[in-house]
Amino acid sequence: MADTDATVLIQGESGTGKELIAHALHINSRRRSKSFIPVNCGAVPANLLESDLFGHVRGAFTGAIANKKGWFESAEGGTIFLDEISEMSPELQVRLLRVLNTGEYSRVGSNTISYCDVRVVAATNKNLQALVKEGKFREDLFYRLNVIKLNVPPLRSRKGDIPLLVRHFLTVFSKKYSKNDLQISERAEACLLAHDFPGNVRELENIIQHAVIMTEGRSIEPHHLPAEIQQDAIVSNSDENPSSFKIAKQRVIETFEREFILDCLKTAKGNISQAAKAAGIHFANFHSKMTRYGIDPHNFK
Repeated sequence: MADTDATVLIQGESGTGKELIAHALHINSRRRSKSFIPVNCGAVPANLLESDLFGHVRGAFTGAIANKKGWFESAEGGTIFLDEISEMSPELQVRLLRVLNTGEYSRVGSNTISYCDVRVVAATNKNLQALVKEGKFREDLFYRLNVIKLNVPPLRSRKGDIPLLVRHFLTVFSKKYSKNDLQISERAEACLLAHDFPGNVRELENIIQHAVIMTEGRSIEPHHLPAEIQQDAIVSNSDENPSSFKIAKQRVIETFEREFILDCLKTAKGNISQAAKAAGIHFANFHSKMTRYGIDPHNFK
């Protein structure tokens, strides 16, 4: 879907990485050489957001001492990411709908019609369909945004990603704080796997930054993690250590699953359809597992 002009609506809890997905869509599209402009619709007052998006002319309102370009004009040929789209006022929703339908907009205080060629990617941590039913979001705008919908699951429902993300953030913060070759111990990783991460990936990123700062050796241990993470692990590991058993069992399953996928791809010489058929797994599910384990089918061709 990246290399199209289709509008994309990304839904997911705060901290799941919706802006990263929007940026990935941009850099994998034909618009990659143009601007990617993120706008947080919930962080700017409605009257200022209109000016930020569409620009204004001198004298349009108090303080408008000069003409100003808006983000749609600045994003010409590129992508604009509208985060927290559910917070946009009804008046601005009407103006956005016009841009999406015709490409037309005008600066605040101006009667001149301008045109833009901008791909719109929107995101929200709320259920827009529910807001439509409650009369809090325009139905026509919802359907105009909802051409392609991406639902980003919370981190607690994809804990298999935690070890991969931990290693990524370890690389980032080890470099930032000049602590090379840092590793995370199995006990510390078990603490992280026992946590539900209400703040999602953003919370995990902050935890790893905290741990990197606190450690003075080469290995991150449980006592380097924030106190609440250690406490979660203590609670989960009580009553005959059920969490440790679950974690161990999950790791065995994941190891088997990854090796099974690899074997199927080797036999099929990288042909995903044939590998999925041999595995007895639906193509979409097989492809999802490949992505989860970071498997590149081209390595087997």
